[in-house]
Amino acid sequence: MNSSEQVILARIRTLLALERNYLAEERTALAELRTGLALVLIGPPASGIVTYITPHIQAEVTALLFTFLIIICAVGIWTSVSSRSKLKKIRKKKRILKDREALIIRSTKAVYDLLGDIILDEGM
Repeated sequence: MNSSEQVILARIRTLLALERNYLAEERTALAELRTGLALVLIGPPASGIVTYITPHIQAEVTALLFTFLIIICAVGIWTSVSSRSKLKKIRKKKRILKDREALIIRSTKAVYDLLGDIILDEGM
């Protein structure tokens, strides 16, 4: 392999490392989305329970519980919306990265013969 092919392989390794980092960021954003949705879904059943036990507890405690549940739902909505926007950005970056990988792989015959069928068949 000549030095230009080694440079191209080094670039591909760098792009694959970036892709691995984006995949980790995507997993984190998906976990945030899941957490936000779980927080949102806690509110309605918990408020039903609070409504059921309301006659047995003081009005101030009931108001505090409802306020707490509203805050939990609001935090869940905020977390879900912000993680969704992060996911969109990460997926756009991954698409750009895949396009660059394909461009580099197609640029050299030896690299294409080595990696073309592996990387380019993943949806390119």
